[in-house]
Parts: sequence; structure tokens; C-alpha cells
Amino acid sequence: MSVSSEDFTMVPEAGRAPRPRGISARFRAGYEARLAHAAGITIYETFEAAEPVWRAFEERARGTAFQSFDWLSIWHAHVGATEGIEPAIAVVARQGETLLLAPLGIERKLGLRRLVWLGGRLADYKGPLVAPEFEAQVPPSEFPALWKQIRRALPQHDLVLLENQPVSLGTPETPFGNPFAALGGDEAPDAAWVFELPGDFDTFTKRYRAETRRADRSKLKKLEAEGDVTFRFAATPEERLAMVEETLARKAAQLAAQGIASIFSDERYLDAFRALALLPEERKLIEAAELRIDGMFLSGSIGHLKNGRATLMVHTYDAEKFPRLSPGRLHLLKLIQSSIERGVGLYDLSVGYAAYKESFCEAPTEMRNLVAGASPIGAPAAFAIRQGLALKRFVKNEPRLMAAFQALREGFAKK
Repeated sequence: MSVSSEDFTMVPEAGRAPRPRGISARFRAGYEARLAHAAGITIYETFEAAEPVWRAFEERARGTAFQSFDWLSIWHAHVGATEGIEPAIAVVARQGETLLLAPLGIERKLGLRRLVWLGGRLADYKGPLVAPEFEAQVPPSEFPALWKQIRRALPQHDLVLLENQPVSLGTPETPFGNPFAALGGDEAPDAAWVFELPGDFDTFTKRYRAETRRADRSKLKKLEAEGDVTFRFAATPEERLAMVEETLARKAAQLAAQGIASIFSDERYLDAFRALALLPEERKLIEAAELRIDGMFLSGSIGHLKNGRATLMVHTYDAEKFPRLSPGRLHLLKLIQSSIERGVGLYDLSVGYAAYKESFCEAPTEMRNLVAGASPIGAPAAFAIRQGLALKRFVKNEPRLMAAFQALREGFAKK
């Protein structure tokens, strides 16, 4: 039974004629290509080929800035290509309208071909771009069948390794589930920290006790009494580049002191950040901001704004300047106030636990990993990876174990 582009979501995988076996690889490849075409699935193996449909679709799609064409093509040019990751970008269309774009790739590691999301460590969130009408066209119960069709159209792979997938791609006003996160798998070791923003900053501050509000106001006044305090966003690509480079250098040093190896000391990732910072204003993806006193650096941040969601990616501060006045927290409050004034509905402190995030978020937001074997040699590798991720999640959820691990790591860093 074949699948037409009009009803591809309605035909279960089991309803198809079996894939031909015992014939040439070329014939099988042609067979798979015909099935993909009938199902409205196109696989792009280069960014150049995917660019026209990608740029047009991202203007209306649900998703994060991490899935935009500029973000991922810049990452691939500076990082992904050096690691040998081959794009396998899946696009699903119906009646000429794009419904889904899944920026996937094939990564070769330890002799295995691994199906991964593009973006590496430059993308805090991994996942697709999805049309607003996607769930109406492809109900959640039918997405697994579509995923099987996509998998068959993709290049051969031994292992599916889809990590750090947010469960939601929407906002409170426009809730939208991530179909890939609903495929199953396991809870990721790190959660996301996201909270809703009210219509004005005064309402936001009333979430805190009166003593906390007074302390924040007092610290800002005391800081202003020490000198000329300025908070501002970069206004041009050149200013953005300068702020990004200083913030990343300081963040790299801060993490190194804790024994943490980071992408902020990797020249490839630094080049990717530089390229993102220099995008023209009409294609701007990142925002950089600084808090200074008398021209001296106090705190810096890098984030982005997309689809009513402000995401803080990198935040650092000078721990030696006015530590009792909490310049890092004051900087974050300025970022939140700016987001509220621009009508942003969600503020995202990104992935990974930090004590300060609990003061803003009532509860973390779950992230999902899907790890599965796709060949006889991929199955045992998938099992081992799942066990490793489960152990990592267990340690991170046990405060005593995590504290012991951090102390051990910092001890090694000081040697």
C-alpha cells in the first residue's frame, strides 16, 4: 500500500508493502526515495539546498532560535563540519506547505553512524521547527508512524541519539507540544528553568517577600552610590561582538576555576559566537548586555529572543567587585524588566541547575532524551548510553553526591 501526500499521516507503518530485500542497494535506495516522495518527505544533505525552504518556514514556525537556519549553519561551518557531521535535514510538507523541519545529522563516532540533532553544544535545546497547524494535520497519535517514515528516508544509521529535547515549543498563550519529546525515551539529566512573566515589572517583584524586594532596592542604591552604574544592550553588531567576547572570556575563566571544561575556551565555538554576534540587525539572533560601574565590568550576559520567549544562554559576573551587592542578580533583574517591557511572555534561564534559578522558577521543566538502536551494532551502544545517562541523572538529582562530585572536580582544577 503506497502513501500519498494527502494522507501520509493516516497510514501506519505496518500497512505498507514490506521493504524489498535480496536486491541491489541501488534499487532499495530508489524504493525508499519513492516512498519518501509519496509521503511528502524531503531529505536535504546540505545547508545550501535546504536554505530557501528553511528560511521561509522559520518565519512562521514554532521553535527556538537554536533551530534557525543562521544558528545551525554557523555552528556547522565552524564546528559540525570539523567533526564530520553530515546534515540530514528532514522536511515534511503537505499540499505544498511545510509542516515540519527536523535539523538532523549523521555523526560518525566509535565506528557507529549516530542520528543526532544538529547544533552540538551551541544549542541548549534540540528539536524541530513545527508549523502552528501541525497537530491539526498530524495528531499526536499518528506522529510515531510519520517518524518511522522519516527514519526510512534518512541515510542509514546505527543509533538514534536525540538529546536535550524540550517537552514544549510554545508559550502560555500558544501552548505547543514537541512531537519528538512525546516519542518516548527518558528524562534528561538536566532540566530547563522557565517561568512566565506578568504584564508589568512591579507585579513580577511582588512574587518575592517584602524583605527580598527591599534588599534588591537597597543593593541597587548602594551600588549607585559607589559610582556611575550603567546597564545596556549592545546597539550594533560591532558592540555585540565586543560584549560577547568579554563575557565568554570571563565565563570560561569562571568555569575553569571550578574544574569545568567549556565550549567558551574552544576556538571553534568562539568563532561561531563571533559570527552570530556579527549578523546584521535584520537577522539578529543574540542579544548581549553588560552592567558596569564607572566603565568597569560588573556583569555580562548573552541571550536571545524568539517567539515570545527570552532565553538567557550565558551569564557571568566579577566575583571580586561588590560581591555583597549581588551585581549578577541585579543584572538578571534588569534583563527580566526589559523582557517584560517588550511584552515577552516567558523567561528561560536555560538548561542545568543553579541555586539562583530556584528563586525564579516554581519547578523545573522536563527535558527528554531518545536513545535507541537502529542496527545490530547500535543496540548494545544504545543500552550503554542509556545507562550512562541514567547514572548522570541520578547523581545530579542527589544533592550530596553532586556536592561531592563538584568538590572533587574543583580540587583537581586547583592542582
